[in-house]
Amino acid sequence: MAGIYDYINRFWAEAERNPFNPTEVALYHYLLYEANRLRWNMPFACHTAILCVRLSTTKQNISKARQHLKERGLIDCQVGTGIHTPALYSLTIQPFRQLPHQVTQQLTHELTHELTHELTVQLPHSNIKDKDEDIINSQHAREDGHKPLDKLESLLLADTAWQDKIIEVLAKRENWIIDRSRLHGHIRDFFDEQRIGGNAQRDESDCRSHFYHWIIKHLNTTRYGTKRKSPTYRDSDVTAVSAEEYEGAF
Repeated sequence: MAGIYDYINRFWAEAERNPFNPTEVALYHYLLYEANRLRWNMPFACHTAILCVRLSTTKQNISKARQHLKERGLIDCQVGTGIHTPALYSLTIQPFRQLPHQVTQQLTHELTHELTHELTVQLPHSNIKDKDEDIINSQHAREDGHKPLDKLESLLLADTAWQDKIIEVLAKRENWIIDRSRLHGHIRDFFDEQRIGGNAQRDESDCRSHFYHWIIKHLNTTRYGTKRKSPTYRDSDVTAVSAEEYEGAF
């Protein structure tokens, strides 16, 4: 006797071959629920009106979904004639049709021969080995996003677009004016500190973010850079020409 998982596996195997619409999916799984609730005594009765309420759909959609499931060998159904004679449902598991053994054997032999020939022509043995190594190395690179500090330093020093963005953000948000040559010096200082701290490798994205926060703190605690005046700052004219003129209230 088939179990509930056999029916579920059969349904999704069929769905991989040709997907079901939402009503068909909902109807099949509700019938599966009903069959399990009734301890697999089939056929079992189920009113179409109840299905419409349970699945929030119309009688027409139920009829179409029921017919489609039946055509694909997932259910068997005897349509009811009224409220006193509801439709009767049975879940079925029909195995996929298999080709005769001789046909299967012949196809296997021919396909094996053709595929072997094609792969040999397109991918010589040395290329296959190289491609396998490339795949392994690229997979390793995806799994391990860390890079040596020397490589990261070179990447950041060469990334002029990223440097321009750093300079722009520092000027806009922090009022610091930094030229590119001075920024390069800060990048080198940053990586020197990383090496002193014992770091040998870092994640590139994390490293870029860390540098941005590092340089803000660094500029705020050193004399490097030129602090830009606030846009609301206005110079005041000095009119006094002697010490006596400074006496009195300002």
